[in-house]
Amino acid sequence: MNIDFHCHFYPEEYLKKLEASKGDVRIETNEKGEKIILSMGAKAGPVTEDFFDIEVRLDKIKRNRIDMQVLTAPHPGVDRFSPEESAEMSRAINDGLSKVVKKYPNNFQALAMLPLIDTKLALKELDRAIFDLGLKGICMLTNVAGKTSDSDFLLPVYERAQKIGVPIFIHPTTPVGAQVMQEWRIAIILGFEFDIMLSATRLAYSGILEGLPELNFVIAHLGAGIPFLAGRIDRGYHDPMCGVKTKKPTTEYLRDLHTDTVCFYQPTLKFAYEFFGAERMVMGSDFPLPIGDLEAAVPSIEQMDITGDEKEKILGKNVQRLLKLNT
Repeated sequence: MNIDFHCHFYPEEYLKKLEASKGDVRIETNEKGEKIILSMGAKAGPVTEDFFDIEVRLDKIKRNRIDMQVLTAPHPGVDRFSPEESAEMSRAINDGLSKVVKKYPNNFQALAMLPLIDTKLALKELDRAIFDLGLKGICMLTNVAGKTSDSDFLLPVYERAQKIGVPIFIHPTTPVGAQVMQEWRIAIILGFEFDIMLSATRLAYSGILEGLPELNFVIAHLGAGIPFLAGRIDRGYHDPMCGVKTKKPTTEYLRDLHTDTVCFYQPTLKFAYEFFGAERMVMGSDFPLPIGDLEAAVPSIEQMDITGDEKEKILGKNVQRLLKLNT
C-alpha cells in the first residue's frame, strides 16, 4: 500500500478565514486574479482546486498510484493570530479534515493542527481532534510564532502526545529573519530547510528527544541538511562550550527521528537512507504545492537501490505503524 505522508489539504472554511484576515498571514489576490497565501513574507499558491476539492484530488492520487494520503494544513499555520482566533482556525481545519476522512477512510487520514500559542487551548483541541474526530496525530510548525520547538510551553503537548501514542509531524514554516529572504521565494526554498534543521537540533540538544523516547517525531524534507551536517552537529555534544547535557551524542537522537522523502533526487534519497535507515523514512509528495511532485513520489522510492522489503516500508508500512492503521 502506497501512502503519501506529506501532502496538504485546505478546508474551505479555513481558506475563508484566511481571506478575511488583515494580518501578516492572509490570502490576497494578485494581478492575475490568483489567490496567494502569504505568511510573514513567504508566498504559497496559487490556491487552485487541488488545495480544497477532494474529488479532484482522489482522481489524481489514484492516477499516480497513491492509495492513501495523510492530510495536513500546516503553512501558513494558525499561530500568528490571537489565541482565540488560533483555536477557531484549528477547529475549522480539523473539522474539515475529519469530514474528508469520514467520507473516504480508505484513501485519506489526517493530522490535527493545534493552537499551540496557548497550551491549555492546544491540549483541549488535541484531545478533541484525536478522540472525537478520529485524527491520527499532530502537525506543527518548526517555530511557533517565532518560538523554538524546545520552548517550555510546548512540553505539555509533547508529553500528552507521547501518553496517548500519536506522532508529531514537524513541517517547516517561515523562519525568524525572513526579511532577507523575500526575493525569489528564498524563504520557502532555503529558509524552510534551515528551520527544519534548527527545530530538530534544538529538540536533540535540549534533551527533549532523550526525555520523551516513546514520542515519534517526523521531520520534513529528508531532514533538510541534517544528514550532511551530522558530524558538525555532533560537535555541539563534544564541545563543552556548547553546554549540551544529553547522555548520548546528538546524532544518536536525530537518527531516531522519522523523515519524509520530499526531495525526489536519488543521491539525496540514498544519503538520507544511509543516515536514517529505511525504518525511519516515509514517502511524501508535498502535493499540491508547486515545489512538490506528486508524479515523482512513488517512482523516486521504487528507483532507490535498496531491497524490495525496504521500499515497501518507505512506501507505506512505516506510516501504517506510526499511525496504527488497520489496513
